[in-house]
Amino acid sequence: MSRVVLVDKPVGPTSFGIVRVARRGFAGRVGHAGTLDPFASGLLLVLLGQATRVSQLLMGLPKEYVLTVQFGAVSTTGDCTGDITPTGKRVKAEGVASAVSRFRGRVRQTVPMTSAVKVGGEALYRKAQRGETTQTPEREIMIYDLSLLGFDEETQTARLLALTGSGVYLRVLAQDLGVVAGAGGYAAGLRRSRIGRFSVADALEPEDLSPERYAQGGPGVLELDEALAFLPCCRLNPGLARLAANGNELPLAIDGRFRVCGGDELLGVYQGRAGAARPLVVFAGQA
Repeated sequence: MSRVVLVDKPVGPTSFGIVRVARRGFAGRVGHAGTLDPFASGLLLVLLGQATRVSQLLMGLPKEYVLTVQFGAVSTTGDCTGDITPTGKRVKAEGVASAVSRFRGRVRQTVPMTSAVKVGGEALYRKAQRGETTQTPEREIMIYDLSLLGFDEETQTARLLALTGSGVYLRVLAQDLGVVAGAGGYAAGLRRSRIGRFSVADALEPEDLSPERYAQGGPGVLELDEALAFLPCCRLNPGLARLAANGNELPLAIDGRFRVCGGDELLGVYQGRAGAARPLVVFAGQA
């Protein structure tokens, strides 16, 4: 059985903790596409069976978040779980709006010490757990849109709607907004509402996860072909379908990524370029 399961992760558990819940009673492989920190809630894609092989495809989809930024203080972790130090500074609504306008499009962002990115062959978060600090890499990220939903000048909290590409650290975005606004800031709350076309409104609660629910299907439980429907589909004749099932190159003049199907069966995901298509993922029979 291969499924993509939409889960509404609550504040508190780790993403891997949700995977452990999803694994109970399920005999196949289980993973997820895109980590949510314990302080964050919202949409987590849990992958069952051969769906674990398309995690990178799903992680590359745009993501939508509601981010709450607390101005006038800084955090050792960039979020509400760290040690909080007030800065004694305040910001006005126009200052917040001006700062927000600086973070649209391609932006440079420093990787936080809480990241799993490796420096010197070791994940940064392991160094942080030992109390070590080191210079972290800077990366270019994409913020497709960032809008101010509201700002409470008394509490110095802002709610933002962020549409981002992959690899964006929202806690760092909150910190950077605080620096630009001149008052300091950190991520007081974070909720992921969408990943590509998948919405948290369709997601299951963790207590609903079970092999019986996966087999039943329905809202929030997607078969692999349905989950990959954001990719165009190429239906192959029997000869080409045999080639695709064995992971062979296909003589197709289709550029970009696409699904290949033989009849009603999903055979794989291919990448086309210059009149030839090569396999990214080839699947065995789906159930």
